Parts: sequence; C-alpha cells; structure tokens
Amino acid sequence: MQTGVTTPPIDYTRAIAELVDKMPVERAAQVYDFACFLQSQSARIEPGGQDGDDWLNDTEEQMRAEDALWDEAYARHHNEFAALAEAARAEIRTNMTQPMFDEHGELAVDELIHHS
Repeated sequence: MQTGVTTPPIDYTRAIAELVDKMPVERAAQVYDFACFLQSQSARIEPGGQDGDDWLNDTEEQMRAEDALWDEAYARHHNEFAALAEAARAEIRTNMTQPMFDEHGELAVDELIHHS
C-alpha cells in the first residue's frame, strides 16, 4: 500500500559539503581520503553485481552451507587456533603488544610495519 508520500532526492554533494565544513581539517581530510578510496574501488566493480558483495543476497540455505564450511575448518584447525589465541594472550600478559592507534587516534600503520 503506497501512501503517495515521496521523499525528495538528497543532494549528496551539498549534504556532504555541509558536514565536512563543520569538521576539523584533519577529519575533513579523512573524509576526502575515504571518498578517493571509494572512487578507486568503483572502477573495480564489475557490472551485474559481481563486486564481491554477492554474499549479501545469499539465501538462508547458502548461508547455512557456508557456516558449515567455517565450522568444519575451525574444527579441523582447532589446535592451531588455540595456539594462536594462547600466543596472543601471552603477548598481552608480557606487554609485548603494539598499539593499533597513535596518540592522535590515527591508525599506527607505519609503526606496526616497522615493528613486525
């Protein structure tokens, strides 16, 4: 049942510009970087929904089958996963972990790469 009420189209350019205008420069730069990333990704998306998001339209049966595959893989490699989890807990206990973010809240990618 349609009510006849329609939502006016959103002017995304204006809406995003208004949001970015209220942000600190560092945050605005992150929005710009993300928009550039999205633009570069759209060139890789193939027509016809073959963009890697097909799983979003999986049937319940397909999802159950995939869950079964993951459960089987987990069971088959349970000892390896348990060893990895224990190694991670040991690193935490001995303060051998590296921070994921720097003091500005930025992802500490360079630090992670240089310390590995």
